[in-house]
Amino acid sequence: MAEKSVFGNKNFDLNIECRISEVFEKFNISPTEALKHFPVFSRRVDLRRFLAHYELFKLSADLPGDIVELGVFRGLSLMSFANFLEIFNCTNRRKRVIGFDTFKGFVNINNKDLSKKNDSDKQAGDFDASNYYECLKEAITIFDEDRFIPWKKRIELFKGDICKTIPAYIEKNPGLRISLLHFDCDLYDPTKIGLKELFPLVVKGGVVIFDEYGDVNWPGESEAVDEYLKDKSYVVKQFKWSPIPGGYLIK
Repeated sequence: MAEKSVFGNKNFDLNIECRISEVFEKFNISPTEALKHFPVFSRRVDLRRFLAHYELFKLSADLPGDIVELGVFRGLSLMSFANFLEIFNCTNRRKRVIGFDTFKGFVNINNKDLSKKNDSDKQAGDFDASNYYECLKEAITIFDEDRFIPWKKRIELFKGDICKTIPAYIEKNPGLRISLLHFDCDLYDPTKIGLKELFPLVVKGGVVIFDEYGDVNWPGESEAVDEYLKDKSYVVKQFKWSPIPGGYLIK
């Protein structure tokens, strides 16, 4: 999600990224160098999101159960959580990161997903990640080769409509327990199904993250969360220093 410039310039993010690319070209900075020295050119908005996920991971690190993510897209948060596990839980081979995504974009747009300012602002197929799916799988292979115990799978991906793949997965894996549950599917229907099926499996003290909660551009996720929590006493919080994720709660 792009951070809006305080100056109101819609091209602000693009301009900064172009400047970074120009410096890479000017000084012949290779991809390997950029990765090794990533804080030099990483933008604060990206580091802030990374640190927010780190802080939420720490709250769940000592709890049993897997990390489950709904809405993987290019794998940014998925791989962050996987790397955190390798650093802080490297000897615990039971903990995994399980990602669900169509990798083909949105399946269906519910009326509750439409913002008031533009009733046609979202369409089926938006956020199509099919071009990134194979890339992500190769990244996971490299990640596995670099791990302490590479032969034990740490990451699992499930491709398909979340509203169907999650119930099917739970039926086949009744022992699933979750230490951290990350909602980043943006829309009403998958968020509603995910809460119904997965929230009961989050262990006591577990962390549940809602990436677009409170975002006026993505009303469906907030609607699904509020409906599910209306008879429950959980409090949705947000970091003072980061608007991403939009909210989280401790079960």
